[in-house]
Amino acid sequence: MSVSRPMGRVTLADVAKAAGVATMTVSRYLHGNPNISAATARKVKAAIDRLGYRPNYAARVLMGQPSKVIGLILPNLANPFFSLIAHCVQQAAHARGYLVWIAATNDDPSSDLELIERMHDHHVDGLLLASSPGSTIPLEKMGGIPTVAIDRPLRGAGVDFVTVDDRTAAREAVSHLLQHGYKRIAITGIDAQIRPIQERILGYQDAMHAAGLPALPYIRCDDAASAIQICKTLRSGKRPIEALFPLNGDTSVLFLEAFEELRISIPRDLAFFSYGDIPLSRAIRPRLSAVQQPIEAMAEQATLRLLEQIEQKTKPSRVRIKIPASLVIRESCGCKRKGEIKTIPSM
Repeated sequence: MSVSRPMGRVTLADVAKAAGVATMTVSRYLHGNPNISAATARKVKAAIDRLGYRPNYAARVLMGQPSKVIGLILPNLANPFFSLIAHCVQQAAHARGYLVWIAATNDDPSSDLELIERMHDHHVDGLLLASSPGSTIPLEKMGGIPTVAIDRPLRGAGVDFVTVDDRTAAREAVSHLLQHGYKRIAITGIDAQIRPIQERILGYQDAMHAAGLPALPYIRCDDAASAIQICKTLRSGKRPIEALFPLNGDTSVLFLEAFEELRISIPRDLAFFSYGDIPLSRAIRPRLSAVQQPIEAMAEQATLRLLEQIEQKTKPSRVRIKIPASLVIRESCGCKRKGEIKTIPSM
């Protein structure tokens, strides 16, 4: 029997009429009820496709049902690291039928709470959050929303936290440089208030102290001019540095530009190891040795942990999940390899 498409918004009742079933049957189909027969499921799906039915999520929320929307708050969407996190979260959430609303704080701690409150006002089912430096969110300010912190912990909120094992990865990268015989190894990067940077500094110190060598002070690098000045300072004097280990991808790019400006050859003049396997790693010569961060695995685990809390109504266990990184060994550290991957066991 041919059923004409209804005028205006297609309702659950319209789909039921077109499929020749009860409205409750359509509702059960949409909720994945396993007790619906395959034949009935095919009829309902055909009616949905033919009529162009879309669930009314606003009505679902008013009825106390899940919105099937989660929020993702990141520090900076222009950063390729966080852009990839957003992409991977969307993939994992979409596979489970969830929409993701994405917002950025631009590393402003005051924006964290504001965006959390706005997400809450729009009835998201849960939140994934990489907090801004110095941000502290009391648990009572979370509004009871299931929340998982990703990459950076959410201080004060007592939520689950999924991150890369940054300390172990940095320690192994510096240990590799030490095996080449380099003793004067410098580290540099962005704001040291950021927890992953703090962990990488500790990993550097672990490796240097284990080798009986002094750890050099951390140097903050904000822009191209800073990178050039840092290079000049570290390469001057009676004891110039022998290797440089930038602790994030953007800083690695700044120093590669500075090396070009100052005609510094790697690894002949200075060995180089990047924290973050940036796109340039394989394109330039010599190819860059790097810590390869498991961004996809981190984003997927954080998303699935959040959806578990939402769907099973479980409380956060305040667990910290550390995902091991890998080293990609190429030529910039002094090796003659073309991309050997060394998996790092997590501590």
